[in-house]
Amino acid sequence: MNSWQKEVKLYGLDHHQTVIDGIISELQLETNAFDVKLILAEAIINAHHHGNRSDCTKPIYIRYLLEENLLNLQIEDCGEGVGIVDIPREIGDEHLLDDSGRGLFLIRCFADNVEMIDNTIHIEKMLDFP
Repeated sequence: MNSWQKEVKLYGLDHHQTVIDGIISELQLETNAFDVKLILAEAIINAHHHGNRSDCTKPIYIRYLLEENLLNLQIEDCGEGVGIVDIPREIGDEHLLDDSGRGLFLIRCFADNVEMIDNTIHIEKMLDFP
């Protein structure tokens, strides 16, 4: 377990883009902003809708740590969790518009390592710095 550099608590989705932009700015990740924004947005939206059942009174915890060029993220909701989730490596055309699975699939596409354990998604992303 890492000692986390920072933790942000978010209620609902009203300010999630501001929180994401703040993390990118704080860690100076502007050259990797697209990937990090997509990963965090999908994880936070999933936590809110699926974990917290869109209940804005329940917090979403966003933990992040940057060690050299490895960004570690944890997004934890207040749901009961579902154990270990198998995140798809592929998604068929017939499932592209399904309500579940697409966000996790996108996170896997843009991250280097993703694990969903109980009510927390663990994400690692190798970053490119100029």
